[in-house]
Amino acid sequence: MKSTVISEEYLALQTDISNKQTKWTESLDKSSVVEKQPLQHKHVPIIAQTMVNVNYDLYKEWIFDLADYLVEKDEKLQNDVTKLKEILNDEIVKKWVTEVLAFNQIYFHSFAEKEGLAEWFPYFLAEHSLRPYLRVVSDVYKDELATVHTKGSCPCCGEPIRLAVLEGKGLKMIVCPRCEAKWNQKRLHCSLCGNEDHESLSYYNIEEEKNSKLEVCGKCNGYIKIIDTRKLFKKQTAFLLDLTTLHLDFVAQENGFGITEEEEVKS
Repeated sequence: MKSTVISEEYLALQTDISNKQTKWTESLDKSSVVEKQPLQHKHVPIIAQTMVNVNYDLYKEWIFDLADYLVEKDEKLQNDVTKLKEILNDEIVKKWVTEVLAFNQIYFHSFAEKEGLAEWFPYFLAEHSLRPYLRVVSDVYKDELATVHTKGSCPCCGEPIRLAVLEGKGLKMIVCPRCEAKWNQKRLHCSLCGNEDHESLSYYNIEEEKNSKLEVCGKCNGYIKIIDTRKLFKKQTAFLLDLTTLHLDFVAQENGFGITEEEEVKS
């Protein structure tokens, strides 16, 4: 696979964070996080119709753990971390969980501005510290993932679909970088709009990319990255696989894929 466009330093940082999340996920008792119940809605993300029991003290501990780690990598964040530890009370911690699940980045940007923190910092901490809980939910409901049809987004957490892997005898598995959900999908199927017309679905092969390609849809102009992980020496989480194939997103967008008609007019 072609070298990624991200720096080795940034990849190392994200790998460490991914390893933390894996460790945190493994420490959780699944039965205490979510009680599996029959799903009532087939077009609503599972996370939105499930009661997730977050241990707020543990979540707060993970937030501070991640914050301290980031300070090790960038001392300029020390003032932000010190300030955050002073203001992050139980009420705010609970609010963070609610707003992360709602994808409410506006709340976090406003919070950062109000408290004088780096704009990206609160959301980054809140989101990445909650992902272990999302991954537990995706694992508990792994057999139901393919039965939930949230067009264009992960059936578990609602993250936009953008990545698939080929496994076994060429089985196409959609994977979510956020909650690590994985589910099977027909090869001839647009993950974004549901189009199954073979004449408007195609693959965009990229020079020097033997293990990856873009699946593009002529109906919605969307794309996803498809990685043949059978040919990779090192297995990665969906989160890191998405990150290390960021250059494929650049290629897709440079060729006009993933751009709506409205965006094209504005440009």
